[in-house]
Amino acid sequence: MKIPVGSLTVFCLLLSAFCFLPSAFGETVEAVDTDKDGKPDEWRYSEGKDLVRVERDRDHDDKPEIKIWMKEGKPLRSEVDRNGDGTPDLVRFLQEGKPLREQADLNFDGKLDAWSYYKEGVKDFLIMDKNHDGQPDAWFYYGQGGLKLIGGKVDEDFDGKTDRSFGAFPKEEGRKPW
Repeated sequence: MKIPVGSLTVFCLLLSAFCFLPSAFGETVEAVDTDKDGKPDEWRYSEGKDLVRVERDRDHDDKPEIKIWMKEGKPLRSEVDRNGDGTPDLVRFLQEGKPLREQADLNFDGKLDAWSYYKEGVKDFLIMDKNHDGQPDAWFYYGQGGLKLIGGKVDEDFDGKTDRSFGAFPKEEGRKPW
C-alpha cells in the first residue's frame, strides 16, 4: 500500500496504532509487514519511482532503529540506533553498495569513539578513543578479509605517545577520525 505524504501530513497505521510524521513533501511511503505478525516493521520511502530510504523496526517497539538512504537503487548510508535512545550510534557510509567507512559511539554517551575504514568492502583499519576524551589512542590493522588483527599500536596511559605496538603497522598512516 503506497500512501502519498507531505511535510505537514500525519497519518496513523491503524493496525499498529503507530503515528508517523513524514519529513519531505512529495514522498510516498509503503508500510510492509516483513515478519508477517500483522504489524508493519519496514517503511520504504520513494520519490517518484526511486526508492530513497528504508526504515526498519527489528525490535518490534514500533520505532525504526535502522535507516538506510538510497540512490539509484544502491545504499549510500545507513544509521543504526542500537540502544533505542532515538540517536544513531553506528553510521556506515557505502560506495557501490559496499562499506567505505563507519563511525560509532560504542559506549552510548553521544560522542564518537570508533572509526573504521574499509578497502573493497572489507575492514582494514580501526581507530579508537578508548578513554572517551575525544582523542584517538588505539590504531588497529586487519588482514585476511577483515577477520584477523595483524597489527596495531596503543597509547595505554593516554599521554599521546604509543606505549605498545604489535604486528605489522605502516610507519606513515595518514587516516584519521573524521
